[in-house]
Formats: sequence, C-alpha cells, structure tokens
Amino acid sequence: MKILLVDDKPQMRSELKLLLETLPFTYEAVLEAACDTGAIRLIERHNPDIIVTDAKLLISEASALERVNASQTHGTIIVTSSYEFVLDAFCKGGMATLLKPVAKEELKYAVLRAASGMRRECLYGGQPGAVPAR
Repeated sequence: MKILLVDDKPQMRSELKLLLETLPFTYEAVLEAACDTGAIRLIERHNPDIIVTDAKLLISEASALERVNASQTHGTIIVTSSYEFVLDAFCKGGMATLLKPVAKEELKYAVLRAASGMRRECLYGGQPGAVPAR
C-alpha cells in the first residue's frame, strides 16, 4: 500500500507520518508533498492507494486533479482541514474527512477503512458513526 501525505506545512506532514508509523498495518511507502503541482506529479507517478491531503490541494489544484482522475484511478482521498465548514463540503461529496489537529485514533480509523475499501464517513460532528468534534 502506498500512502501520500499532502500538506503545505512540513510539520503537519511529519506529524501525520509519525501517526501513520504507529498504526497496525504495513505499507510500501509514505510519500510527502506540499499542496502544489508536486503532489499532482507524485499522484501521477505512484498512483497511491490512500491520499491524506489538506483541503487546500483539492481547491487550488482542482483542474489538475480532474486530469489525473480522468487518466487513472487512485485510491481513497482523506481530506484534512482546520475548518469544519470546509470538511462538511467534502464530506457531502462522499470523501472521508479529518479535523485538524488530527488525532491518532481518527487517522487510524480513516486509514483502516480506506485500506479495507469500506464506505467512507465524515469523522467529525453529528454524523452517524462519526468521531465527535473536539
């Protein structure tokens, strides 16, 4: 399994990577990129199974991601943001979401669900089976 971590803050990518390393599953690689065309290139080149990305990438690089989506099938996208209203929009679109700062158990739940191909859910506030907002 290949996982891509995308965030414009290197510290956030490092924190997510450390959390991933504590989870009980094996992965082939954890790739990292900022919220820019470098992330798009990594998606095209490596076709990751799971993409954990700040919402900024999906907003700022939407047209590039549409081209990637048309040319290949990548895995599950888990969207992170510090703003619940942003996550609400992505959740309504069917994507898994995590509120920053990301808690270890929330990341574990989202990644394990993605790895097993299970239906995606919102992981914050009021949704059935959701992890309560902090």
